[in-house]
Amino acid sequence: MKRWILTLLVPLAILQPLVLAQTAPEPTNSPAASPERSVTTVASSQFTLVPLQRTEQIQLQLVNCVGLLDCGLARLLLPASTQNQQRELYFDNSALTPVTILNTAVIVEGKLTNYQLPSSTIAIAPNSLPANQISRLVLTLDRSTMPPDQYQGAAYLTLSNQSNRLTLPINLSVRSGPIAPLLILFLGILVGRLLKYMDTRGEAQMQALRNLNRLRIDIKTAHPEDQRILAQMLDRVRIFIDREQLEDATTGLTVIRNRLDTFNKSRQIEAGLDLPEPETEEAIALLQKARRYLAQEEDAKCKETLEKVGQLVDSYAPRGAGESDVAEAIRGAENNLKDNIQQPAIVLAEPSRFDRFQDFLLGLSGVSERVRTEATFWIVRPILSLALLIGLSIAGLNTLYVENGTTFGARPLPDYLGLILWGLSADVASRSLSSFQGSKQS
Repeated sequence: MKRWILTLLVPLAILQPLVLAQTAPEPTNSPAASPERSVTTVASSQFTLVPLQRTEQIQLQLVNCVGLLDCGLARLLLPASTQNQQRELYFDNSALTPVTILNTAVIVEGKLTNYQLPSSTIAIAPNSLPANQISRLVLTLDRSTMPPDQYQGAAYLTLSNQSNRLTLPINLSVRSGPIAPLLILFLGILVGRLLKYMDTRGEAQMQALRNLNRLRIDIKTAHPEDQRILAQMLDRVRIFIDREQLEDATTGLTVIRNRLDTFNKSRQIEAGLDLPEPETEEAIALLQKARRYLAQEEDAKCKETLEKVGQLVDSYAPRGAGESDVAEAIRGAENNLKDNIQQPAIVLAEPSRFDRFQDFLLGLSGVSERVRTEATFWIVRPILSLALLIGLSIAGLNTLYVENGTTFGARPLPDYLGLILWGLSADVASRSLSSFQGSKQS
């Protein structure tokens, strides 16, 4: 048994030194290994260039403005960084030798339009960075040639004695200048207010004006002397329409149309008279007198005069004959004047000298209701309207352009259409002016 144990232990004792010799680590001060290791370490650390914070990734928001007004509004509404023409990039060269940048390339492309910015628009000039210093390179920007978009890409730097290129990611947002969005927003708000006005009062006013224009065209078919008289009446009705006294305007148009028909029928009666000579002259004199009453707007007296003409015509009408054209015209004119007499009198009140003097004294004392009404209509209401227009425009510009419009203008149709729709909906706030209408009816 002892013999077998000795037979196994003797070979193990002989092989143990050989195994330990093969697995032992090389000494660090070995002359063969030391030169190669020191060269590798120097080569890897001598040309290391590290971009500092805010340089390793370039993120910019710019504005493409044109002209003094556009760029002035951009300076007022947007941060100063949006108008930068260059960006300084800082690098740490911790090596003991300078680093030369042999070549640079900036490649960025629009996310929405796929437009690639040319090298003349965004570029980095090659330079040499001193040893063991923090140095800078300048990224030049030409904002005027950058269409609005969200640009993404990178800047590539080829360094001397290094095979790997340094890559700096770029994220660039460009928006259009604020002058065009502001004008579109103004347009949307004004259209919204116009729609509101047409929905509340404008439609009725336009209908009254349309009826006035139609009546003006019909008046042109009357006798020239009658046209002059009726045109003066029509001008007074136009004042009612401008003052939004639409009920009075409608009544006035009805009265004028009846007078036009009466003028025309009086001319028709005069041309169709079939009476003896003395009676014809008498009837013509009565018709002229009736037209003078119409010119003086005395419809009741005109009706009485036409009744006398009718009696004169009826006295010479054949027995048992039907009503003649002249008699029919007289009856129609009388009916028109009867409708006019039933209408309330519509006149523009002219203040007397005493009234004017009284209003002047009350105005000096500051208690005149008319002065307060006029001040509300001519001063308060316009100021409030202007302030509301400016306030809504600033709010819309801030919401859709300043805060959420980093790429405004890249898609013109939805961007500008959004401003118009915002302006249309924002006019809801202008309903607060309803208590300051200051109508001149009072």
